[in-house]
Amino acid sequence: MNRITVRAFNELWYRRAPRRRMEHLETITSFFHPLDAVQGWNRLYGRRGFVQYQFVVPEDAAATVRQSLERLSAARCASFLAVLKRFGPGNPGPLSFPAPGWTLALDIPAYVSGLGDLLDELDRLVVEAGGRVYLAKDSRLSPELIPAMYPELDRLRELRARLDPSGVMQSDLARRLQLL
Repeated sequence: MNRITVRAFNELWYRRAPRRRMEHLETITSFFHPLDAVQGWNRLYGRRGFVQYQFVVPEDAAATVRQSLERLSAARCASFLAVLKRFGPGNPGPLSFPAPGWTLALDIPAYVSGLGDLLDELDRLVVEAGGRVYLAKDSRLSPELIPAMYPELDRLRELRARLDPSGVMQSDLARRLQLL
């Protein structure tokens, strides 16, 4: 993966789209997991691999999506896969990720210089916009940002204290992000 191959792929993908608006039904698998059709897609980034990063921001914070892409572009950080979707209502789960608004998912090469600082900067943009990072794809988020991103965290902690008072049920993610 490099800027040239990513640019070529994006151009081909863009040209593949129909010229006129078409409405059709897609299978759940092809919609939510388009790369599953490409065998060994995860090897495209080479031995150093990639980092998945996804966030959601409210509808009125769409400019945050643009700012994020501009900052990634300025850092010469090409993403082979970028998926932008509009979410409807989420569910009432205390750590539910979906929320009404825009979600952007990216696969970013892990070798990008200064990637940690860049993602920290994007995290702050997301928090300022009232959004949150998708914890299922996270491996580096700062625990200090979690309460702002997930305002139902206290409800999770209360539920956990009631159902698991001994604290037996926990995960590496919960310990790293101080969720419980």
